[in-house]
Amino acid sequence: MNTRVVAGFDGSAAATAALRYGARQAARRGSELRIVHAFGWSVLMAPMYPPYLDVDRAPRDALLDMLAATAAAVRNEFPDLPVTTRLVDGSAAAVLIDASREAQLLVVGHRGTGGFAGLLAGSTATQLAGHASCPVTVVRDANAAEGAMIVLGMDGSPHALAAADVAFAEARRQDAELVIISQGQAPSETGPDAVTAQVEQLARQYSDVKYRRDSADGATAAAALIDAANRLRAGMIVVGSRGHGGFRGLITGSTSRALVDHAGCPVTVVPSSTA
Repeated sequence: MNTRVVAGFDGSAAATAALRYGARQAARRGSELRIVHAFGWSVLMAPMYPPYLDVDRAPRDALLDMLAATAAAVRNEFPDLPVTTRLVDGSAAAVLIDASREAQLLVVGHRGTGGFAGLLAGSTATQLAGHASCPVTVVRDANAAEGAMIVLGMDGSPHALAAADVAFAEARRQDAELVIISQGQAPSETGPDAVTAQVEQLARQYSDVKYRRDSADGATAAAALIDAANRLRAGMIVVGSRGHGGFRGLITGSTSRALVDHAGCPVTVVPSSTA
């Protein structure tokens, strides 16, 4: 069983916010926190000849020092939390996707620098959402509310069910109310009946979680979810990486960018591989 929370970290303000959020998640789950930084070669200093080893030593030492200091700060705030660090060669997406194979949650900042520059722009977002082996939480700032309502987007698809399971579990951990959102009127084959059956299934499993159903209108699925989250002052939005009906293609293209760029709270994407 994967019991690790992985936080992508590059020293930026967004990564620091994500790290603190990840530390709280790990502490709440009773799991280890692993802090990961991706080390990428500069285009102007590619490893094409033997002396690159000497050239490379200084930046690696600096990054190792940064990770050690960061881990020490986390341990100071969370004395009982096991914390490990990893400096890994590779692109941000590849490194994080690989780290997700041994994690129950991957936490990243909304924007980054260095190894995580442009983390959630273009194809990298699609790679994380579509290929990570665990849920991915994108954190915007350090003021992410704990215990506030959790908004869940559902359309009756198998991927939505996987996301709902994650949302119910998170609501239980935070002792938060769960609000299940459907956009407008979904098609009959994946609409209210399918959603109701899925919700009832999970409600039996998480009998101690308080939840309610709601609907939201918007020009897009992302707009509907963001509007609902703002209206409810939610602490998190949870969605599946794929869907159909009112939430078709939820984490692809402009919809993905809209969620991570404009939602004022953390967004948790449950990838299709977990469905």
